[in-house]
Amino acid sequence: MTTDNICVHLFLICANLCNKKYVTMNAVIFPGQGAQYPRMGKDLYDNFPEVRDIFSRIDKAAGMPLSEKCFYASEEELKDTSLQQLAILTVSLAAFEVFRGKPIKIDYFSGLSLGEYSCLYPAGVLSLEDVVILIRERSLAMDEAAKENPSCMFAVIGAREDDLKGKQNNSFYIANINSPSQIVVSLAENKKLIVKEILTKSGFRVVELDVSGGFHSTFMEPARVRLKKVMESLNFLDAKVPIVSNFTARAHTDREDIKHNLINQLTHPVLWKDCIEFMNNKGVNTFFEVGPSRVLKGILRKINPQLKVVNIGKKEDIDVLE
Repeated sequence: MTTDNICVHLFLICANLCNKKYVTMNAVIFPGQGAQYPRMGKDLYDNFPEVRDIFSRIDKAAGMPLSEKCFYASEEELKDTSLQQLAILTVSLAAFEVFRGKPIKIDYFSGLSLGEYSCLYPAGVLSLEDVVILIRERSLAMDEAAKENPSCMFAVIGAREDDLKGKQNNSFYIANINSPSQIVVSLAENKKLIVKEILTKSGFRVVELDVSGGFHSTFMEPARVRLKKVMESLNFLDAKVPIVSNFTARAHTDREDIKHNLINQLTHPVLWKDCIEFMNNKGVNTFFEVGPSRVLKGILRKINPQLKVVNIGKKEDIDVLE
């Protein structure tokens, strides 16, 4: 058991012992693209029958052996947007299927970009099969939009939102506000050199992200149009637990609001910092990051080091909750 897991175990024991005096609110957050890694979900699959059922159902709905891709695809293969989004969704929902059996009340769901879509099945908005259809279409639509509008993304380290607003001049778009000091921008492929020069001269560190296009910006307008039609064909229900939207940084349960937010997320900035601060201000003091990797934990530490983040992505993480 790692040091982090021991701390989590002690925290949960103390919370249970003091449950009459200690009131906690919890949120489940799901990761976005970039959280993937080879063999993700394999130990969950080997140890929990409910996980095997989720993988089997998603394989069938997707019309492809996603379980094999999660377990055996190379790091390079998993970078493909059309595979990556479905694979991360699969492992996230498989991990949640085990987590949902624990006696932990969930007050909010949220997720970073793709992760917001992962909320739809746990919150009762869409069936598992419809979520798979939606993500499959989303990944294909984003890929096609990126080909139609050649673009890319830069992580701008050390920059704040106000630092970049005055420097845009239609040369780049703010795409993600992840933390107080990490902003991601989208830009046209043919403006990479000039934008990098502008940002580095301003004292920021610029890292190009390994993605297929400039997401969460006007470059994704064709994807927004296509996905809106797909959503209208699916049976959305009101959420049983509020979903905090990347588009509004507010909680929503109404099905029409949820659809509106998901559509607009494609072409507008992901307000992740604001989402976390909204939940924290509402009383959430424990965040369960459910899915592969621990990317969100690192981001939340930058937003507020006092936040408690518990990772649920491997068997050892589940064992801590026993």
